[in-house]
Amino acid sequence: MWQLRTRRHRIRWLAITFILIVFVWCSILYRSLSINYEQDAPHPHSPSVTTESLFLYEIDNLDTFIRHTPVKYNYHIFYYPWYGTPEYDGGRYLHWNHRRLAHWNREKAVHYPQHPHQPPDDIGSNFYPFLGPYSSRSRVILDKHMRMIRMSGAGTLSISWYPPGMADDEGRPSDDIIPLLLNKAEKYQLKVCFHIEPYQNRTADNVIHWTQYILRQYGSHQAFYRYNGKGVFYIYDSYRISTVEWRQKLFSNEKIKQKAFFVGLILKSTECRSLASSGFDAAYSYFAANGFTEASTSQRWILMVDQCKPIPFIPSVGPGYIDTNVRPWNGETTRPRKNGEYYKKMFNDLPKGNNRIITITSFNEWGEGTQIEPAVERSISKNITYESYHQGPFTYIYLTRELIFAT
Repeated sequence: MWQLRTRRHRIRWLAITFILIVFVWCSILYRSLSINYEQDAPHPHSPSVTTESLFLYEIDNLDTFIRHTPVKYNYHIFYYPWYGTPEYDGGRYLHWNHRRLAHWNREKAVHYPQHPHQPPDDIGSNFYPFLGPYSSRSRVILDKHMRMIRMSGAGTLSISWYPPGMADDEGRPSDDIIPLLLNKAEKYQLKVCFHIEPYQNRTADNVIHWTQYILRQYGSHQAFYRYNGKGVFYIYDSYRISTVEWRQKLFSNEKIKQKAFFVGLILKSTECRSLASSGFDAAYSYFAANGFTEASTSQRWILMVDQCKPIPFIPSVGPGYIDTNVRPWNGETTRPRKNGEYYKKMFNDLPKGNNRIITITSFNEWGEGTQIEPAVERSISKNITYESYHQGPFTYIYLTRELIFAT
């Protein structure tokens, strides 16, 4: 009898000890997940940057992840779904094997390499992706991308888009990826708008036609982004179509104007007036190379807000620019990242306004080196090396969030 009581006593204390251990462990876990980005962010050069970002990236519970990664939907980040690998894309790489483009001056062209890149080690970028050369058709990759974008604080993707059956010279048609992209964006409570590329034989008339197609096909999706009730469409190189043609088509189609918000690309402030008279609703600058155009010169942005009235001016910030693995002769356009200082300067020059739309160039335009997507340093050979981010792979994901929530 005495032995039975002793055994019960021991079991009771073991159970109590186990419960206490579980309680302490849960408390520690809860505190580790309680990250508040509304508070002052750590110093950008803090060694905790990569550790904290990786910790967020690896949170399995979706509700917990979303709760601790708030976003601002007025920040639109340009996203490119044009990458391919042999496994997903008919046995070949797309965009990672980008041609080295020849200089238009033949005498200068002979001084630069023109042979194509050979992935996976040799890619058309000065940086190497943390995820490796990937396919935009991979569900796993798209899920990871949406998670990274959510971590950056940007709430809306502006997806590079070509009509069905069309693509740029380095890719393949990608409109069939859009449903999956929208679903993945919805999973992470992100929104999607469209960045219409200069496809072959583009006219104002068929831009309107394809805008209607997008609204019809994707406009009812939960992740479809709307601004003042309208779908948003950035028109890259909109100036290639004349003001007269835009005016004739946009002003004569009241139905599309009620459903679509058109944003045209400008190179200088004087082009805002012609955009407005053409029927466009806003202007954007796109280029991440500060000073490349007047519109991409951040010191001019506050003035340009007034100069562009009556339509809003949407500036584009970026972490840097380098495209010498695609355009070997274009070193003068390189804008070094300067350990994040370049990016911070562009953010600091943004016009004030909590609800103002801001664009970010880009999440993953690897060929032009404007990506904030995580990258890793690699040295393949004497002639093939890739740059690193100063605080590890997730540096610009974390820095983007810090800058977004500081404005």
